[in-house]
Amino acid sequence: MTHDHSTGGESAPGPRRGLVRDGGGPPDVDRALAGRRLRLWGLRRAYHRAVLEGAHRLPATGGALLVSNHGRLDFDSFILCLLVLRATGRLVRLLGDRLWFGLPVAGRLMASAGVVEGTRENARRLLEGGELVLTYPGGVPEILSSRYGREHIDWRGRTGFARVAVETGVPVIPVVSVGVNNGHLFLTSGRRLGRLLYRRLLRLGPEYDAYRDPLTVGLLPLPLPFSTAVHLPLPCKVRYVVGEPIHPLSRASGVGAGDRAPHGAGDRAPEGGPAGGDTLAAERELAERVARAMQELIRRHGRPRP
Repeated sequence: MTHDHSTGGESAPGPRRGLVRDGGGPPDVDRALAGRRLRLWGLRRAYHRAVLEGAHRLPATGGALLVSNHGRLDFDSFILCLLVLRATGRLVRLLGDRLWFGLPVAGRLMASAGVVEGTRENARRLLEGGELVLTYPGGVPEILSSRYGREHIDWRGRTGFARVAVETGVPVIPVVSVGVNNGHLFLTSGRRLGRLLYRRLLRLGPEYDAYRDPLTVGLLPLPLPFSTAVHLPLPCKVRYVVGEPIHPLSRASGVGAGDRAPHGAGDRAPEGGPAGGDTLAAERELAERVARAMQELIRRHGRPRP
């Protein structure tokens, strides 16, 4: 699972191996090993007939923050990372929920695939290092509020991703995941099982109170907790559609109404918006533009919730 605790990212453009940066930043990654880890998801990619559309909108170099909608397949984020690697040759640094890094085996596997704990500082350092970073602002609540066969975003004021983009000056690239809610049928709310799993068994803090573990039916025709059935989804088709890059206000302010933005520059901030120095206003303004772009992509390519 991924979760936007504060959302950002970082890494270095070169293939450095197994080193930890000075200043407590995220570790460098063995890119060859990370690629091999991601290719293990090739069977799941084939199982879901997953495709990536609009890969030409992803930058060949430099930092960029990819944002997407979470769904009931959950670990489909690794399928998306694999597709981006195959299309562009670039390793995506996924921001992961810190609970995985508290589990020794899972944490090591996640880190070896290039995943880092989803903190704002990690995100910032990765982006400043020229990395592609992927985050899911809706986190687990977006999964739990989903509806079978429909796509939606449920960010509820989570704008940490926009703040990091404003602070680092990188574009935000919306990626809509279509079909990711077709893998499981939720039968219960999962409140009781969620408390048992996250608070009592894993002994996580109160920030995990909203996490649930609903009974679900996937490939196996019997109800199982989602935490158990997550790797046994229905063979639904999945598409990832990449939207135009959306630049933060501080980067867009140099393009006036009469100026022509460079080819591929994507959605520029409108004139008359908040001053570049007003970080909070710029953060909200960028988050709103990204949310509108996601909703439009869902309308055009998916099945939005009524």
